[in-house]
Amino acid sequence: MSQWENPGLVVGWIWIGIGLFFLTTLLITILIVNYLKSIRKNKQKVMRLVRNTQTECWENTLHLQERDRERLAEELHDNIISRLNVIRLNINNKNTEELNLDLKTSMQLIRELSHNLTPPDLSEIELTDLIADYLDQISKNIEIAYHHMVSEAALSSPVKLNIFRIVQELITNVLKHANATRIDVSLRVSPDYLMLTIEDNGNGFKPETHYNGIGLRNIQSRAQKIQAVYKLKSKPEKGTKFIAAMALE
Repeated sequence: MSQWENPGLVVGWIWIGIGLFFLTTLLITILIVNYLKSIRKNKQKVMRLVRNTQTECWENTLHLQERDRERLAEELHDNIISRLNVIRLNINNKNTEELNLDLKTSMQLIRELSHNLTPPDLSEIELTDLIADYLDQISKNIEIAYHHMVSEAALSSPVKLNIFRIVQELITNVLKHANATRIDVSLRVSPDYLMLTIEDNGNGFKPETHYNGIGLRNIQSRAQKIQAVYKLKSKPEKGTKFIAAMALE
């Protein structure tokens, strides 16, 4: 008699099939549940990362705004207001021509301050021209050599703005603290990368003692915004050299 003609054996195989079906279903269910849990965990991680990134960007924005306010207050108090006070005190001791020259100098300082704090219109101007215009104003106070080599690479407005602000911050630090007589600025832009170099012949300093300064924190924050890397080389009495580079997509 064939084994399939035995009712008990057939029933046994049916129950084995049903058991295997339920075991397979259970295994698939467990895998699906674990997969969904993994998706939820990854989604939560991504959301935490997004929140942390947003918080960091907000803190950096607040820091930059506070830095600009501090710089504005410092420039107004230490430079422009002091000059106007000198003019007021000497108003009876100087002739009209001398007073007129002092007022023109103060007005020029106010224009430069406004130029430094106001974000420029970047849609119609190249980064090389933006830097050249700024350096042209600074060249009245110090010798500046500006070299640039730019290919047909389109730079976004955030890249232009942050590179320009880094240039401003570095030049301002040189003028205030370095006692330099010359600044060399070099900008190279290719389809693949951007490189900025700024070097002076001033006092120099020990980088490890200045990395927590507001100016360098400002530069670091702006470099992070555009995913640029930079290196600062300086020694006392040997001048300072700043190199920044970033990949262009």
